[in-house]
Amino acid sequence: MSSPRTSDPLAALARVRRWCRRFVGVVARRQTYYTLLYLLLAFPLGVGYFTMLVTGFALPAGFAFAFVQIGLSEPLVLLIAGIPIALLGLGIGLPAALVTLFAANQLAALERRLAERLLEAEVPTAEPARSVRERARRLVVDRGTWKGVIYLFSKFFYGTAAFVALTVGVTFTYALVAAPLHYRGDTVGIHIGDPIEFVPEFTYQHEGWTVDVSPVTLSIADGELLSLHVDSLPAALVVSAIGVLVGLVVLHLFNAVGWLLARYAELLLGNTQPSVVTEPPWE
Repeated sequence: MSSPRTSDPLAALARVRRWCRRFVGVVARRQTYYTLLYLLLAFPLGVGYFTMLVTGFALPAGFAFAFVQIGLSEPLVLLIAGIPIALLGLGIGLPAALVTLFAANQLAALERRLAERLLEAEVPTAEPARSVRERARRLVVDRGTWKGVIYLFSKFFYGTAAFVALTVGVTFTYALVAAPLHYRGDTVGIHIGDPIEFVPEFTYQHEGWTVDVSPVTLSIADGELLSLHVDSLPAALVVSAIGVLVGLVVLHLFNAVGWLLARYAELLLGNTQPSVVTEPPWE
């Protein structure tokens, strides 16, 4: 029977080995590449969702703004122009909003499937509607519809952040790992050639008035972010080894982000309506 002093170092060594195996094994785990695929798809999907939602809701919002603006500025004109604007809103704006909500429901179902397949999320689906009328009612009053709309809007922002993180992470790791290939180059590094400015701005213009919001300007000056200039092969090999470690850490960070996004999908996409493709709204 071994003493505690003998078993404790062995147990600690076994834990260290398990930790190292888990740390290095991130490269061989299938879930790692599913997560990378999900993050890679997030940006183009987010841009598409954002464009579709903004375009779809712009028509009814524009008619509503016009109706309110005329009512506030020219109440008498509203008596004449109000009826045509209301008819246009009902005939064009309302159908556009309903079509947008329907598309949002189907895209939320797609996102639910992506989260389940690529992030191993567990997202429950609402009971399917038993008729077209019930599905139409849910389209407007069901809370899951609006949760899905919020999720689709938010994907534009976290998809953009994911794209930036993937680009920086992959580029930074490659620049380190590939140091032996270019260690003699004086100009090797990650550079910003020209200053980058980003001005978040929202503008809505209608006839004589404009709403223009641009709270802050974000800028990055030109210059060098990272230099990998080393003057010997041994030093370059050391940099490359560090790059391998950095790459493993980056993959673990991406997996952690994927886990958080899976929980986010479960929160917002839970109990949303099933797709009409998989669960038709008729018996």
